Amino acid sequence: MNIKIRIYNQIREEIIYGKLMPGERLPESQLSKTFKCSRAPVREAINQLEREGFVSRLHNQRVVVTKSSPEEIIDYYLLLEVLESKAVEWAANRLTPQDIDQLEEINNFMKKISAEDKKYIEKWYPLNTAFHRFFREKCGNEKMDWLVEEIRLRITRFRYLSFMVTTFNEYTRDHEIIIDALRQKNAELAKKAMKNHITRAKNVLIDYFHYMPEA
Repeated sequence: MNIKIRIYNQIREEIIYGKLMPGERLPESQLSKTFKCSRAPVREAINQLEREGFVSRLHNQRVVVTKSSPEEIIDYYLLLEVLESKAVEWAANRLTPQDIDQLEEINNFMKKISAEDKKYIEKWYPLNTAFHRFFREKCGNEKMDWLVEEIRLRITRFRYLSFMVTTFNEYTRDHEIIIDALRQKNAELAKKAMKNHITRAKNVLIDYFHYMPEA
């Protein structure tokens, strides 16, 4: 793998999953030592991350992990409300009874995860991702999955942390409403239920900003 791509991928992943926090510095000299390379590929990777909004360059040329504002998160979630609700609407008439059973099975696994489990977030998160991705993959629009996934990656670090201050039962109940609408073959109701679900997640995340310390 190209060294620039490897640096880019690793830094992006560490930002997304909260190993690098908002406001944290990324000195080129230190990154060069870490990756055992010259500054050129480091600079190229940083420039790409900057174009994509993951890092920012300050007036003194210091590079830091970008701080996302509540307004930015709202913008992303407004897009998710539109896209994911539309994915459910488009997928509704394509889903087989077996597909809907699979969605219900995913949700049932989610309901069995106890908040007392030290790894409950790690167990719950991939199941939630699988539930939402199901509609994007079944909606008949190949670009939908890529587009929504890119938006969700942008906010993963905040969503992951916000799970610490929410009640999972509310999310799984939302999923049940979506599943019931799909069993009724009511695409409009399923669309509305998904929109309400995304709105709830957005509000939880905005609330989290009140708890998140300044970096």
